[in-house]
Amino acid sequence: METENTTTTLVEAIEELRNHERIRQLLATYCRCLDEYDIAGVAACFSNNAVADYGAGRGGAVKGRDNIAARIASGQKVFRRTHHQIGQILIDLRGSKANTTTYQITWHELRDGTQELVCLRYIDQLEMADGGWLISHRRVEASLVNGFEGTEWNWVKRLTP
Repeated sequence: METENTTTTLVEAIEELRNHERIRQLLATYCRCLDEYDIAGVAACFSNNAVADYGAGRGGAVKGRDNIAARIASGQKVFRRTHHQIGQILIDLRGSKANTTTYQITWHELRDGTQELVCLRYIDQLEMADGGWLISHRRVEASLVNGFEGTEWNWVKRLTP
């Protein structure tokens, strides 16, 4: 009987590792699609009823995959080039749902050559749907912003020493 339990535990552990990797792939795909201005690819990373909040200065909370795609398209079209680099990803897997915090450094070049740099966190809720992981809720928080003059952000909250 102990062998059966060990096998079950091993199978569950392997499936958890697979889901962690699938989530990492989803987040990396989102970034690749942004950098390529592949708005359909970006939209495919979100569930149909997803909510995304990139901050008041970037359009505030938007609901629905199509609305999120439209908001991202309008925000991204001003850039000649972008680079979204993912750092550490914290994943809290709970069956068919997950919470993630993804650290990211994002560089933009506007069409006039002006460059901007932001350090962000994607605070996401994900769900398993249609055989894959999708973002169901996203809140973007900034910790560093160079550029984007006059733009309001959701800022990373820090404890007071």
